Amino acid sequence: MNIGIDFGHYSIKIVALDNNKIHTYGEKKIAEDMKGFDLDKLEPSHWVSAFNSLCDELNLKIKKTDTIVSSIAGSKVSIKPMTTLEMEESELVEILNFEAKKHIPLDGSDPVVDYHIVGQNAKEIDKIDIILVATTQKIIKAHNTIIKACGLKNPIFDADPLALLNCYKFNFDSLENNVDVILNIGLQNTTILVFGENQEIFTREIAIAGYHITSEIMKIKNLDYQSSEDMKINEGVDCFNKEDNQNEESSIQVSQRNVLSELSDEIRKTLRYYMKSKVGVSYNKFYISGGTAEMKGLNNFLNTSLNVDFVTLNPFYKIESKDTDDALKYAVSFGLALRKLEKE
Repeated sequence: MNIGIDFGHYSIKIVALDNNKIHTYGEKKIAEDMKGFDLDKLEPSHWVSAFNSLCDELNLKIKKTDTIVSSIAGSKVSIKPMTTLEMEESELVEILNFEAKKHIPLDGSDPVVDYHIVGQNAKEIDKIDIILVATTQKIIKAHNTIIKACGLKNPIFDADPLALLNCYKFNFDSLENNVDVILNIGLQNTTILVFGENQEIFTREIAIAGYHITSEIMKIKNLDYQSSEDMKINEGVDCFNKEDNQNEESSIQVSQRNVLSELSDEIRKTLRYYMKSKVGVSYNKFYISGGTAEMKGLNNFLNTSLNVDFVTLNPFYKIESKDTDDALKYAVSFGLALRKLEKE
């Protein structure tokens, strides 16, 4: 059995695969009392408690699991496609360590580097294409503290954007000279992933996501976090236009629309930046996933403001015959569970 664990900041998501089929999956909120939820006050114990509760609910026997894969948030990882000369592994690692220091967060600790050789470069026969993945020892240590406290031994570490890519590639085919866009809107960050056949992977993290939308609703409606979260999910974009009274009408419309407009603007800038760097490449399909993607009206808002057509990414599209209402939030955890299968 392979298990993918998405240690999110709102909830933990688990997907367990057995013989290429879904054995079970589920979600557990990090904090029991969401009324006073605060990202800055989360402790490892919150993840541990939620993880243990979820395993009990799903009747998962972790010690009997073949492969466990968890991931580090994309905002804490640098993923960079590179082309370099073929060389000995020791030389390659030295170059990649030097390159990693240019891109990872500066937190006073040494870089931790991994890489995947994609293959021979299509244009230069003496060079190879590589995907460089880098983070820091401090970030790895913090993540490992949660892993150990959960009783997990020798798990595989991955990165959210790569898990998202695994999920996409398992379910969908890409066209030559075309790229697909995957938008994963989580709690802290929105991940944009652009990928196509024979094209370099491109990823960017936008620091606007579900938490920021909920926080705006809290301020304007004077509600606690859970009530604001419920309003965001149930009323969605429409709650931005609803006034509590006539005197507040203009401030509500400006303030609450701002956070969605900022998100839309950042997505637009990213898509334009990517296309300017490519010749003969065009966008094909646009997919949306993540827990915040369930927000009522958000899909239509982005379609209208960006003039595209986002379709929901069901991670269980090929492996499960039935659709699930909440499948969007499992894109990362499903991609993590696929890692061993993808290699085999």
